[in-house]
Amino acid sequence: MSSANQTKDAPLFNLLPVNLKVDGRSVLITGGGKQALKEVIRFIDYGAKVEVIASHVCSEIEELKIAYSNRLTVSRRQVGMRDLERIHSGEFFLVVPCSLDLAENDSVYEAAQQANVLSASNDCHVNCDIVFGQSVKRGHLKLAVSTDGVSHALERALIGRLEGMLVNDMDRYVLFLDALSEKLKETTRDAAFSQEQKQEFLRQLAESEDIYRAVSRGNFDEARRLSDQILSGTHVENEDSPARSF
Repeated sequence: MSSANQTKDAPLFNLLPVNLKVDGRSVLITGGGKQALKEVIRFIDYGAKVEVIASHVCSEIEELKIAYSNRLTVSRRQVGMRDLERIHSGEFFLVVPCSLDLAENDSVYEAAQQANVLSASNDCHVNCDIVFGQSVKRGHLKLAVSTDGVSHALERALIGRLEGMLVNDMDRYVLFLDALSEKLKETTRDAAFSQEQKQEFLRQLAESEDIYRAVSRGNFDEARRLSDQILSGTHVENEDSPARSF
């Protein structure tokens, strides 16, 4: 099957939204054009170690190589058998083919599929595991929109609309998350609590109806107070709190 047919005949996937940890993990991006640049920025931003292989590399990627020399390497050449062998060996956590050479993309996807290595695509390639939607990031807060790869234009329109609607509240959300993140770090390092207690704290944070109602009203002072109580081990669950419906 040719690359053109694979893209044309690819199924409309029913994709599961996930948060993927790539911090410190090796990601291979093949291709050096504007699409590859977007993926380099994406993965560098989330802490990955990125390797780019391409015959021609845009100047922006070369500039990023200087700024992130500890996490970005660039090889100016075509993808070869040695690179496919590295994929087969499991050297990479994830591969992102972005070359203008569709046959090269196919070979990278197939190598990843055979090695059970994750692969990502921007256009719903038939062999890919991940299709990127549109997202906006503010600290620990991330908003994302996906159409399963059906319409990038709709994704861009929706994420822009969401960002515009929330622009006045975004800073308050981020400040709450930053404060909670620091408190979580303190609790994680606190030897006074057992691992079981720390896990219980996280469960309570996730399931607290009181915190849910506080953030729903935009009362972040109350949400912080309740979160601090949980993470200090002084919170008493209210058994009369009604279960939240979905």
